[in-house]
Amino acid sequence: MPYQGDTTHPASTPAAVSTPALTAAGTVMVIPAVDLFLGTVTITTKAGTEHFRYSEPQLIAQALAQAVRPTRWCVATKTLTVAVAGAGKRAGVERNFALNHAQQR
Repeated sequence: MPYQGDTTHPASTPAAVSTPALTAAGTVMVIPAVDLFLGTVTITTKAGTEHFRYSEPQLIAQALAQAVRPTRWCVATKTLTVAVAGAGKRAGVERNFALNHAQQR
């Protein structure tokens, strides 16, 4: 029996194509660097590089290892959002990590 499902391609918006790194609510897609020894997270964006602290950096590293979508960074709330695999959740389950600015030495 031949396949009778919808075979049309979804329409894309020009705004999403021209600025793929920008998402809703002022977030940007990033690849954070996690230092498990120092407990710091480094995030680099077009605005510059910032260093943050998190009490349990291994939780962020584990989430990044299981990520199913790009990691997002919200500058306003200083929240790192990682979507990890979840049973029955095709888009994954979002894990949010609120980061604190690292003390400068």
